[in-house]
Amino acid sequence: MSSAPLTAPPPPASAPGRRLRGIAPLPLLTLINFFNYLDRQVVYGMTPHIQSAFNLTNFRLGWLAWANLFVFAVASLISGPIADRVGPRKVIFTGILVWSIATIGSALSTSFPMLLFFRALVGVGEGAYGPSANTLLCADAPPEKRGRAMGIYNIGMALGGTSGLVLGAVVAPYLGWRGVFWIAGGPSIALTVAAAFIAAPDRVARPQTLPARAFLLSPTYIMAVAGGVLATFGASALIFWVRQLVIEERHLSVNFGALYMAFVGLFCGAGGVIVGGYLGDAFNRRARGGHALTIGLSMLVAVPVGAAALIVTRQPLFLTLTAGAAFLLSVYNGPSAAVIDELGPPQYGATLQAVSMFSLHVFGNSIAPSVIGRISDTWHVPISTALQAAIAAFGLSGVLFVIVARRQRTGPSYH
Repeated sequence: MSSAPLTAPPPPASAPGRRLRGIAPLPLLTLINFFNYLDRQVVYGMTPHIQSAFNLTNFRLGWLAWANLFVFAVASLISGPIADRVGPRKVIFTGILVWSIATIGSALSTSFPMLLFFRALVGVGEGAYGPSANTLLCADAPPEKRGRAMGIYNIGMALGGTSGLVLGAVVAPYLGWRGVFWIAGGPSIALTVAAAFIAAPDRVARPQTLPARAFLLSPTYIMAVAGGVLATFGASALIFWVRQLVIEERHLSVNFGALYMAFVGLFCGAGGVIVGGYLGDAFNRRARGGHALTIGLSMLVAVPVGAAALIVTRQPLFLTLTAGAAFLLSVYNGPSAAVIDELGPPQYGATLQAVSMFSLHVFGNSIAPSVIGRISDTWHVPISTALQAAIAAFGLSGVLFVIVARRQRTGPSYH
């Protein structure tokens, strides 16, 4: 990364002595993030019902994730620079409104192309929301508590994603998949109103400094993004196919399988996020690069655990190993946004987050379910075998984040 000197940090966006008024960002955005991931992942708990309704192959079923996540990525890329210029509040408000309406639109879909359209529109709203929320929280928290703040925020992701999976799996057999979309989309409408009153600057200060591309083209930033792409590829593959793995291949009942997925999400997923945030801050106090090192080590430890979980067939051992792998892999979500935030100055925060999210979702999230489905269809192997590709991606991600941590320790600091 270039070591050219930067100008002094930008002054606060608000006038001197003026306190920002409104709802505290961390609790509100954590709640919004819960419904963000619930709305996104509720479809994954209903895949057998949607597959049956539209007579889909595994490959075409994977398009549901692609439509949502690819558009999410493009919307993220566009929204980041906009948020840096107009301030995050307006972008967050617009994003929540769009994805709420689109989730209800999903309930009204009468054909697979129509459902794909509304899932893509959900991605527009979530893509507008994501970079602005990350940037606002990183700016709101002091550097020594940034990992903790992002860990708390991403509890919403862990709990919301799990709740979506369980809601879809348990309720869809009774109300149908359209009824579940109505339940998922309603609360976000109310949160749209609350988002209009979040405590955030109207605009982001933009002092003269190096151009954004100097940070976007940094080798350290590129490696961090590549590590994130691999991690999200693995996570998206596991999340999309977990129902088939747990219920269809490991033969847990629907109710017990849903209960187990809830346990993994609530305790292992959320627990890993919190531990990752706090541990990243603790390592960062010792030396720069602590957030990236936390991710890298957790990924490398998780690889043998996850690989073994996909091989064993005895239910008690499978359940234990899967829970352990979920905890270790969830560590990533605590400090990941903090890693990106550390690789450039605050005035380019939303842009750095946006390019990262675009890359993660285009090259990682959006393609993973279909890639795993294609491996399964082409090689005539069970999903558990195809998912070993996701485990390999986690291993490569761990190596990259360890390298990022080392480069941060020896390179220039921007925060």
